[in-house]
Amino acid sequence: MELGVIDLALKFNEQVIFKHANVSFESGKISFVMAPNGTGKTTLIKLLTGLLKVDKGVIANSVQNFDCFVLFDKLSLYGNLTGLENIKLFTEFKIHQRKIEKIALSYFSKKVLNKKVKNYSLGEGKKLSLIIWELLKPQITIMDEVTNGLDYETLKTLREKLNDSKMGKIVLLTGHQFEFYEEMIDSLYVIKNNQIVEIINWGERRLADVYEENFATRAVL
Repeated sequence: MELGVIDLALKFNEQVIFKHANVSFESGKISFVMAPNGTGKTTLIKLLTGLLKVDKGVIANSVQNFDCFVLFDKLSLYGNLTGLENIKLFTEFKIHQRKIEKIALSYFSKKVLNKKVKNYSLGEGKKLSLIIWELLKPQITIMDEVTNGLDYETLKTLREKLNDSKMGKIVLLTGHQFEFYEEMIDSLYVIKNNQIVEIINWGERRLADVYEENFATRAVL
């Protein structure tokens, strides 16, 4: 199972975002895409998941035909429902409440679980989304800026669960908190010059250094 784009072209208001871009994200690996804000990371995810249409090119192995979970920085939860009601809705009422509570209570209290989501903090909303992800066990996981709002212990646990979840599955991540990602990713890509480029043999270099090499603005003396 693979996920990617072939000869992708896209522009907004005459601004070129992608031009003849190609990439394939492999199963069994955690892939990480880095780029400055506003240069196409979230747009790429929306293209891969069918939320945006391409001007030209092909979405290879479209996730519309697979079991896919996508977590954006802006959460898509139902504010007037409780956390528990959101979980039941997103899991299509197929999971026993005992199992739901076992996983949910490892993230937060029963009081938070039964609180309306519109009263959640950013971190609580992120944790709720991660509970849903863990219960669904999707074939494809895509997370955009997942670290925002999460505490250290939750991030530590999430790193372990992402590593455990990649076997035979696709995991695609984007973000800027590089220290969280660099110990677990298998493949690294940058969006640069309207292309999606794999960084080969980045090895022991820190992600922050790779970012600086590709995107740092150098002053002209």
